[in-house]
Amino acid sequence: MVPFLLQQNAPRTRPLRLIAIVLVSIFLVGCHESGTWKDDSKNWKRIFGIAKPASVTVVHSWFWRSAHFTYEYEYFIQVAANDDFQKRLFTLNKLKQLTGDAEIAAVTGFSKHKPEWFLPKPVASYETWIYADEPRGHFTVLIDRETKDLFISDLQL
Repeated sequence: MVPFLLQQNAPRTRPLRLIAIVLVSIFLVGCHESGTWKDDSKNWKRIFGIAKPASVTVVHSWFWRSAHFTYEYEYFIQVAANDDFQKRLFTLNKLKQLTGDAEIAAVTGFSKHKPEWFLPKPVASYETWIYADEPRGHFTVLIDRETKDLFISDLQL
């Protein structure tokens, strides 16, 4: 008798299943904002997840997020020299400086999306820093040796 009850209820559950699948699909695709933003005031929050401190000056920024349901993004940001921000960045993240040319070349081979304003000088003009505990990651901090501006980039696909 149980199989009969299941068969009898099956036609009624099909529309509910279809509605559930449609709603979940809409949620997964539309649950976040996707696109590309250039020098947008909201890029700081997109990148760091917090409001930009008033003492920080963003010179340029570029942020891309895919429409994929997983978190896929790429960004480039130039922050004007700021000792407090730099200190917090280095305190909150375990970073190590790269010194070898091969190491530096490996992490500065940015994607085709790298804006012209990002690292306008030869790479040797910058200190290069990456996560100490994630050396194969894409998070990179470059500090202009002359101006002390910070150039930060990351990528997750």
